[in-house]
Amino acid sequence: MWCNVFVMIVIKDTTPGLVWLKAAKEVVKNGGSVMDGETKLKELLNVFLTVEKPTKSDKILEQFADKEMISWMKNNFLKKEPVANWGYSYGQRFFDFEGINQVEAVIAKLKKNHDSKSATITLMSPKGDTQHMPCIVAIDFKLRGGKLYTTAFFRSQDAGKKLYADIISIGEIAQNIAEEVGTKLGDLNILVASLHVYESDIDRVEKAIKHL
Repeated sequence: MWCNVFVMIVIKDTTPGLVWLKAAKEVVKNGGSVMDGETKLKELLNVFLTVEKPTKSDKILEQFADKEMISWMKNNFLKKEPVANWGYSYGQRFFDFEGINQVEAVIAKLKKNHDSKSATITLMSPKGDTQHMPCIVAIDFKLRGGKLYTTAFFRSQDAGKKLYADIISIGEIAQNIAEEVGTKLGDLNILVASLHVYESDIDRVEKAIKHL
């Protein structure tokens, strides 16, 4: 059964934990079945998430989040060495992508022109991504109305066990940029082309969903 081919689903809440569980619930309840190689999953297409306070923890994360996953993802966003079997890390793409520090470039653009439309980080390298294609394609930053609004585009996102870790990590990057520019942190918006939960994770996710 296939669902959500043409209709975009919008989920908005205050914290990473609330958005994570609402997104996971939507996938488990309404997702279509897809085979990713030999792995079965449930999937929704074109899901738009908004987190009003992306750096704020909550009781949901404290109770249900995998702390090792959060730690691993934060490290991935900062490390200069490649992740095993990837050939790169997000940190390399952020801070040293072919010699370019994209975070510093975004800060410089926003300081020079608060209304810049091109304060954007890309994580794709068509020639280099032969082992693993980044789930995060690009992250854009707009300084509007005295706040920094962040929009990330994901080609794919695992709502079962990684979504909250990515939200927190992107939120911390955005917070650092906001502080450097001298503004407040606004919403984090995420457009996910394929939001999914692997079948092996559904039982665990459903237990957490009951606490919404």
